Amino acid sequence: MTYNVAHDLCFIVHDVLVQFLVSGEASGAFVASISLDGPAEAHALKASTDIFEWLDVSGRVKDRANILKTIILPAVLSDMLHCIYEALQSSRKGKLNVSYILLRKPLQESLFVLESIALDEMEFASKLTTDPLRLRPKNAGGPEGQASRIKLVLEAIGATNLFDANYIAQLRYVKTDDGFDGVCNKAMHLFTEHPAIKTEILNINFIFSDYESKLSQWSYLYTRLPYLLIYTLRLVEHIAAGIVPTHPDYLDDISRRIAAGVLLWGRTLPSGYETAPLIQFIAETARQLETECASKGWRSPTRRDLRRMAFSGAVPGESAADVKERYASFARLAELDREAFLKASAASLKTPTSTR
Repeated sequence: MTYNVAHDLCFIVHDVLVQFLVSGEASGAFVASISLDGPAEAHALKASTDIFEWLDVSGRVKDRANILKTIILPAVLSDMLHCIYEALQSSRKGKLNVSYILLRKPLQESLFVLESIALDEMEFASKLTTDPLRLRPKNAGGPEGQASRIKLVLEAIGATNLFDANYIAQLRYVKTDDGFDGVCNKAMHLFTEHPAIKTEILNINFIFSDYESKLSQWSYLYTRLPYLLIYTLRLVEHIAAGIVPTHPDYLDDISRRIAAGVLLWGRTLPSGYETAPLIQFIAETARQLETECASKGWRSPTRRDLRRMAFSGAVPGESAADVKERYASFARLAELDREAFLKASAASLKTPTSTR
């Protein structure tokens, strides 16, 4: 039961991000439009064999950045979600070495790329088109540089009260007992020599994990991964707002679901795995949810309310019929947005995300 709550929370976040990809694809959101200055420019583009070369020659750096953001976000996010899904499924089966191997790339590299877009999409586009190796995490200046960078990201996405930049950097990039980098390296390699994660005498990393070891590996995974996944969700929501704005009522619904899941998860943290950043994250989430409930005249949520809220978005005291109608209204709004987007795009030149 201890791990089930955290496992479910991870999948709630995963499924919300998957739905973003599915609905974005269905509505044509991942298609960038370019406004051309007359027939001559249209002819020049049509004659070009490489749209990015044409954009560079034409000095359309803003268009280039917008197109790349529109292409890269769903592609990188989709790859991340494949890894996270398989990691969670492997964890469910007790294959924790596989889980940690699969989490290394999304937590270190994929998140770094998304952060680069959020910080400065023009600079991101420039690096990607001139020297993609500059988008590797090791170029951020070590853990201190990563922490400074993540602090700017948190300011950009308005989440400084929820997350701790130093802790996010530590979890992703520092080889310590409280860090994915060390665990993931041990999962990937039979022998490790870094002093912080050096393989013990007469041991082979992860090979001889007994049940007690697996409990420890599960405890670490499920007390840290929800924190980083929710950070990922907030980051994606921020980038997505510049591509396809989402109805605020839907965002509020998702926010409530995640908040409820966080509070349920917070009650399951095993002794010894609490940290100040996690406690602050849970406390601030509770404060925000209580504030929303009070401002809208809802009662303070009970444990039962939180369970319903986490899996359906139901507010305290809301009937199942009202929840169903609310989701039907979201579907109608999505269809209207899709029709409006297609109509607006019909008059302009469309550049599919697959165009190179």
